[in-house]
Amino acid sequence: MTARHHLAEAPALVPVYAHRYLPAGRGSFGHPVLSMWQTDIIYHGLDLADYMHREFDGARGEVDESWNPQATVPFWRDLL
Repeated sequence: MTARHHLAEAPALVPVYAHRYLPAGRGSFGHPVLSMWQTDIIYHGLDLADYMHREFDGARGEVDESWNPQATVPFWRDLL
């Protein structure tokens, strides 16, 4: 019952590319792009624009020290 309650509160995830996802829904902006592969869940961008830059502009391996994405859904904070 608790799992269903938490799952109902989490926004649906829209596939962006491969196993990268972004929350769906009205007013859901500023969420980080998540990479989800089975139980391995990590950030891949602060938001969609940041993700696109990191994934496709060759910025791999160059992580800015100030890069600090935040889980915007409490449900995800336990997983990240």
